[in-house]
Amino acid sequence: MCKEMSLNVIQKKVNSPVNGISEKDLIFLIEALTKEDRKKIADMFSEDLREFMSRTAIYKLSKRDTHLSNKNILKLMERNPEAKKFILELLRKRAEKILQLIEKLEADEE
Repeated sequence: MCKEMSLNVIQKKVNSPVNGISEKDLIFLIEALTKEDRKKIADMFSEDLREFMSRTAIYKLSKRDTHLSNKNILKLMERNPEAKKFILELLRKRAEKILQLIEKLEADEE
């Protein structure tokens, strides 16, 4: 019964919103990250990732056989404020680029 209680606590924490933003919205944001962004995150925060990812997953990340999943990035953001700050900065840069491209497209239409 103790295992069940601790599992429920963990599940509630993972599903809880971060700063009032739902998990669904956070995943929406995280999906904007490119593979290159995900590699940067994995390289910079590999020690943190080792805390909750399997050895096999870490090995695949290091060999570039796979990239960080949205859920693992979300876990990292919840656990490490520096990682969260870094990821939000990557997202901010991506959003700025998207807005610049939209402005160019709109200017071409005029």
